[in-house]
Amino acid sequence: MSDVALITAIYDGYDELKPVLPQDGVDVEWVCVTDGLPLPDADAARGWTMICEPRPGVHPNRAAKHPKYEPWRYTTAPVSVWVDASFRVVSDRFAVEATAGLTEDEPIAQFVHPWRDCLFAEAKESAGLAKYAGEPVLEQADAYSLAGHPEGWGLWATGVIARQHTDSVRELGVRWLAETYQWSFQDQISQPFVLRETGLRPAPLPGSHLATPWLAYEGSARHG
Repeated sequence: MSDVALITAIYDGYDELKPVLPQDGVDVEWVCVTDGLPLPDADAARGWTMICEPRPGVHPNRAAKHPKYEPWRYTTAPVSVWVDASFRVVSDRFAVEATAGLTEDEPIAQFVHPWRDCLFAEAKESAGLAKYAGEPVLEQADAYSLAGHPEGWGLWATGVIARQHTDSVRELGVRWLAETYQWSFQDQISQPFVLRETGLRPAPLPGSHLATPWLAYEGSARHG
């Protein structure tokens, strides 16, 4: 069993698979979950555990949330780091440093959102983006307000998520997935709500996902 799993997902060919980078000081399993449209070539896939899991009839952006929210279903490692497929790992200390502060009491760590601190502000911003056209982001935010979620409670970038697979983190994953199927697939809106509901709050990773020595952003043109 590996110490840490680095997990990503590519559905509908949204991104290209980045090469693995051996990590220092920790045994890492690299896992990519995909629908196989298309499968990466042999060179790109070298070092990855490839899991082909099509979800016919499910929007690709929603299908990719399954490994993002419930990584323990794809690895036996007790700790994981979700890395959006738009990022290339460029530091051999990434796995060690991103998970170093995880504890039973603080089992999740993320980068704080660089511009906003509130899911309601995030919903307003998302409503104007083509990526979320037809998704009920404003109705979702209204529902959370009616449920008592306060303004300014916190907002986190969800492209990188370090987790110990504790019971509370597993509960978070189940609830987060349910919100994503009930409402929009804009997971930065639903995450604060389910975090608060499960009594969790991510420890801050240092810096920003937009400027970190751990990662380089290499998103495809489809990111817009």
